[in-house]
Amino acid sequence: MSEQNRLVFEKFMAALNGKDMRAMESLIDDDFVDNDAMPGILPGKAGMVGMMQMFVTAFPDLNIVVDQWISESDLVVAIMTTSSGTQSGEFMGMPPSGKSFSVREIHVFKIVNGKIIEHWGVGNAMSMMQQLGAIPE
Repeated sequence: MSEQNRLVFEKFMAALNGKDMRAMESLIDDDFVDNDAMPGILPGKAGMVGMMQMFVTAFPDLNIVVDQWISESDLVVAIMTTSSGTQSGEFMGMPPSGKSFSVREIHVFKIVNGKIIEHWGVGNAMSMMQQLGAIPE
């Protein structure tokens, strides 16, 4: 089962990097729970899809490269080497800055019956916002 779940998460990442929101949405369970949702993000599947849409709109060149995977039972852990992009659209109320960011993240997804049902994540939002010029370094 863990290999099948890893493939689901790989499909999710490919859809996100490919800006294929429909494919990404098809991999998220209707009762999805994001334990680390950003402030102001709706709960559930709609919130996750909305958040990903916000990112791909603000950062059309958004790219996530996964450095390491760990897959055990119904959990997939992805240690992301780089999440990066250039802000050419509005992001969380901030006008386009034209600046780029690059941060490291770790994400854990729980996958059951081929659907992502739960998420935990650790990113470096402070560094991202500094790189975008939203807060001083």
